[in-house]
Amino acid sequence: MDPVRFAEQLGRPFPVVNRDGAAGVVGTRSLANSAPDGYTILVGPLTAITSQPHVVKDAGLGPDAVAPVCNVSVNMLGIVVRADSPVRSGRDLVAAARQRALNFGSSGRLSLSALGVHKLQAAAGGEYVSVAFRSDGAALTEVIAGRLDFGAVFLGNATPQSRDGALRLVGVFADRRYPEVPDVPSFPEQGIPAQQMSYAGVLAPRGTPEPILAALERACAAAVTSAPFLRVVERFGVIPDHRNRARFAALLASEYAELGTVLRALGVRPE
Repeated sequence: MDPVRFAEQLGRPFPVVNRDGAAGVVGTRSLANSAPDGYTILVGPLTAITSQPHVVKDAGLGPDAVAPVCNVSVNMLGIVVRADSPVRSGRDLVAAARQRALNFGSSGRLSLSALGVHKLQAAAGGEYVSVAFRSDGAALTEVIAGRLDFGAVFLGNATPQSRDGALRLVGVFADRRYPEVPDVPSFPEQGIPAQQMSYAGVLAPRGTPEPILAALERACAAAVTSAPFLRVVERFGVIPDHRNRARFAALLASEYAELGTVLRALGVRPE
């Protein structure tokens, strides 16, 4: 998101304050407790709304805790292997995982990319052992070193190594192909119905008046089409995915319900 374009649209500055922690729960709680006056908004991944309430007890979050403004982008998730790996497709991966358990790295056992592997396993079989890292970068280092069979990551984080020829994309957990590597089919295209996207959007506090939400929505639409925003997302392998308030609210609700079902199937209970 381009705060400069936001400021131009609304006639006032939008300073950026980073509040990370607990997979976004800290920052999103701060937003939910802010005055609904349009002066505080959140730009970031939706996991604190869609998945963390199923993991963190009394998180106080969920689709009803915020006011959706617009979706901004989507981080596509997928599986990458070392360039010299014999695994070249989803079917190759599943075949190998039926012979022996494959070790894979991700940013956490319950990260969206790891949930993508769970969906792949449920759809096609095989055995997969999750190895959690603090970041995708650390996991990818182990894949390149040959100590892990594959990485399940945000593909934007693997773009530099893919461009350098150190990694090869096997498949995408999406309803479309990754534009950076358009010759690699998504997993559904390969006959494996495993999808898991990671969305990012703009949220306001619940109870924000309709005129303010409408103004924020217009500013968001202008910002996501601005040249600076498009340059940044292209550089980092992020896909623009603008959705207005109605479509964004529907997305939040569906992602919250689906991830709750997946996490319960894994035996996860809020704690």
